[in-house]
Amino acid sequence: MEPSRKEDEERALAMAALSLVRAVIDTLEQEAVLKDGAIQGIFERALGSLEFRAQDGATGLARRIVEGMAVSRVSQAPENPSGSETSN
Repeated sequence: MEPSRKEDEERALAMAALSLVRAVIDTLEQEAVLKDGAIQGIFERALGSLEFRAQDGATGLARRIVEGMAVSRVSQAPENPSGSETSN
């Protein structure tokens, strides 16, 4: 298989998996089954499981996507929800 086609297939598979995972997480969150801490735990467990796999192109891509989702979710979270930080 041509290298560019292999990369395209890896990206397509990664995007399909991303869509599925996002749909499941979003649905569970909307139904109040998952809270923010549980969602972050899902991302951390996913990253942990990817870390110990052979680091081929597809695994590296999957890891970057999961990391991006985790960072995106943290950046979208309301600032200081617990009131634990003090402002100057």
